[in-house]
Amino acid sequence: MRILITAILALLIFSVGCTQQGPPANNTTACTMEAKICPDGTAVGRTGPNCEFAPCPQIVGNDTDEHGCKASAGYSWCETEQKCVREFETPCKLGEADAYGVAQASACKDEGDVSRADAIYNENSMTWWFNIQANRPGCSPACVVSNNRSVEINWRCTGLITYTVKIANSSLGEILVDNEGYALYTFTADSTNVTTCYGTCAIAWPPVLVTDTISIPKGLPGEMGAIMRTDNTTQVTYNGDPLYRYAADTAPGETNGQGFGGKWFVATPSG
Repeated sequence: MRILITAILALLIFSVGCTQQGPPANNTTACTMEAKICPDGTAVGRTGPNCEFAPCPQIVGNDTDEHGCKASAGYSWCETEQKCVREFETPCKLGEADAYGVAQASACKDEGDVSRADAIYNENSMTWWFNIQANRPGCSPACVVSNNRSVEINWRCTGLITYTVKIANSSLGEILVDNEGYALYTFTADSTNVTTCYGTCAIAWPPVLVTDTISIPKGLPGEMGAIMRTDNTTQVTYNGDPLYRYAADTAPGETNGQGFGGKWFVATPSG
């Protein structure tokens, strides 16, 4: 009898203890603030107990592709942007690596080695330009790849490249130099696309002349150009300013003409 009473008391104590226990601890962790871009251009964040990304909105219609891009609304998948775009609103820019692969698989390779070293993207024509190492006198061919992956060869046969303008470091900072590394200058007496330096002036300050085309370095912020002088020679300009060398500069890197007469100044990339 005593054993039975003891068992009943133990059971009562256990039952009371269970009813007094609180709810289980909340183990939910706050999700990190991240966003996932959906094919329709919207963004969703992480949510739920496992902090998974919320589902992307579904584009309703029966003409959607595997990415959810609705063709009837003008959308197509842009691999570079990783989203659906409408070309007339947001052109899908082909990535450089992808464009180079297209160039390598095209007829461009039949003309010569396609180089990626100096690849340039033309924002106006929305095309990638890759130089082709081809031996054709007077030409500087390029493999031109459009955003739609079409390819053409632009031979750029405008004459041999005989002059180069480039950027160099000096004691005055970054300056423009010629193909031999000599500093280039501008003359304050000149006006836009007009030179006034002739005769003895042109002896002390030889104009930078070009007979065919100009090789422009990648990343040059200003605009290269050329003007016809009254002696029928063609002078190189930068942002409309005629360019000169200084006869007293006897070695590359010298800038002896800087500030001469308060009218001669070293040409800089910023113009």
